[in-house]
Amino acid sequence: MNFWVHRFKLKQYFIGIFIAIVISIFHAGSTILNIWSFLDQSPFLLTPFTKWISIDSGPITLLLFLSLPLLCCLSGSQIYSDDIESGFVWHVVQKKPLKKYILSIEIISFLSGFITVFIPLLIDFVILWFFLPYLLPNLVVNENLTVLNATTFFANTYYTKPLLFIIFYILLPSFFGGMYALFSTMIACFTGKKFLSVTASFLLISVLSVISGILPDIFYAPNLISIASSPVYLPNFLRVISSYVITMLFICIAIIFGVRRHVNQ
Repeated sequence: MNFWVHRFKLKQYFIGIFIAIVISIFHAGSTILNIWSFLDQSPFLLTPFTKWISIDSGPITLLLFLSLPLLCCLSGSQIYSDDIESGFVWHVVQKKPLKKYILSIEIISFLSGFITVFIPLLIDFVILWFFLPYLLPNLVVNENLTVLNATTFFANTYYTKPLLFIIFYILLPSFFGGMYALFSTMIACFTGKKFLSVTASFLLISVLSVISGILPDIFYAPNLISIASSPVYLPNFLRVISSYVITMLFICIAIIFGVRRHVNQ
């Protein structure tokens, strides 16, 4: 454990989460400043639940979610590519079992991407919770919101159990964040190119975003469907879960083969 903690002292592994936190704080701060003088007039419209970054479908929301596939890879997912470039991977596997090293790389990569999303989304909600009226969403008063079954998973939960809804929409993009980071590690395993591994998730998801707009019944973009007030129509949730599990299994197995290939060269 101390071995991995020591390695995370490098600042480059925190660039992604730092940028994401800055975007979230900027969103929360600018939102509060813009609506502060209107709080007494429309308290039900100006709450943490209506102005949270994943509900407030403005340009800052799109900026954050479109950049997440890149930001999640500017994290601990870079460790393996750094090990390859420095040759440190061969030193590690001489002292640690290869299976343990691979498992550690996968866990660290996934958690790095997960946290890169989880913490900024939580920070945004907490800041708004401190400054805005804590009033629960109302189906009649908040009918102007685009929280619909076609664009939001479990839309009714937003009005019946809003905190559970917020937790779900913090966890959903966070799990996708872990997948982005793991995909980055997988690319590093087969190419050894750091720049390619960092940008691969962003490029792939960008292509998916375009294709999903043309063929929404076949493809979907994870970063767009994980916005609570999504700008696109949603696929079936069970389809999302099944495709996520299959993709994660493929990535994890590919990482195993990729690391073994490098080590045995």
